[in-house]
Amino acid sequence: MRPFAVVTCGALALVLAVPVGFATQSKRQSTKVVCISGKNLHREYKRKPTRCTFHKRGEPMAEAFFVRTRHDHWHRWNRRHARGKGRDVTPMGNSRPPVRIRLSDPVHRCGHRVFSKAHFFFPRVDRGSSMRLDVCA
Repeated sequence: MRPFAVVTCGALALVLAVPVGFATQSKRQSTKVVCISGKNLHREYKRKPTRCTFHKRGEPMAEAFFVRTRHDHWHRWNRRHARGKGRDVTPMGNSRPPVRIRLSDPVHRCGHRVFSKAHFFFPRVDRGSSMRLDVCA
């Protein structure tokens, strides 16, 4: 057998060894976040949301346990963590101060891989806070 044929057969074997669902697996298994919809407080899974109402896990559906963001832009979104920035939507005001968002601690729950912790940093007041997020929609 010629050396070229051995290399060609070896390369072909490697290509065929890749699982068929490998290309679609990353889309299906990508890490998501649970957001609350605005009107009916329904939970939904989102990947790189442009707006999201984050809810503190285990607490009632009340404004005190929400962090609402809009105009979110994500600099990094991978399986382990996400980083982005957006605008905080204040419940009683018209101002939309900037907020930096960091999502982390992914878990498998309810058939989805979701982030379970969020940290929000508000540069205008130089303060931040963390909260555990809902993990099932």
